[in-house]
Amino acid sequence: MQTQQARCLPEFDMFPSPSRDSSFLHQAGRTSSSQPRGEFPGLRQIVREVETAWALRETSEVVGALNARMPSLIERYRPQLAGWNATTARSYRRVELHHCPVQGFQIVAMVWAPGQGTPVHDHRDQWGIESVWQGELEVVDFAVKEDAGHLLRLEPSRVSLVAAGQSLGFTPEHGLHLCRNPSPRDVTVSLHIYARTLDTFNAYVDVADGWYERREHTPSLEF
Repeated sequence: MQTQQARCLPEFDMFPSPSRDSSFLHQAGRTSSSQPRGEFPGLRQIVREVETAWALRETSEVVGALNARMPSLIERYRPQLAGWNATTARSYRRVELHHCPVQGFQIVAMVWAPGQGTPVHDHRDQWGIESVWQGELEVVDFAVKEDAGHLLRLEPSRVSLVAAGQSLGFTPEHGLHLCRNPSPRDVTVSLHIYARTLDTFNAYVDVADGWYERREHTPSLEF
């Protein structure tokens, strides 16, 4: 007997509720915002692509399949991105687009004003995809050189400049990095897919001489 894979789309809300303001390491939780936007372009097709890749099961294959598909999805749907470049002065914006109640994956859009970025952070041992739809995103990976509990000595291990139309995937063992918009003028819009909801993770705060303090953080999220 054939079994049919459970799908997220029957639960999918085409028209999310009004947006909510977010900030990273400034304000946790969910706070209301009046930032205008429309539906993120191609979201229903993106959900289908994640479901298809999910059936591969092996983490490296799932990440590889999604990473390969994102450039064509961006090329197809990017012209419809109008309305998604509104920024806030305080921090970059994080907007949940979809959370699958079946497989558990999460899709989040992020909007970065010039120069905005994250501290070093992890992804709680899960895989992810980061694709750029407008502008550029600089991603700096870090390696752990010493671990003293809540203090770690970190060193940058790789710098990637992800341009519009490109995608970058990471597996659970390579998810320690920071992201920022390197442009002094242009807004960056990126789309992030996580294996499960990234409600809480660790931020790593530079304390001196390459040592970072690990602090649990619950980020804000717009809906």
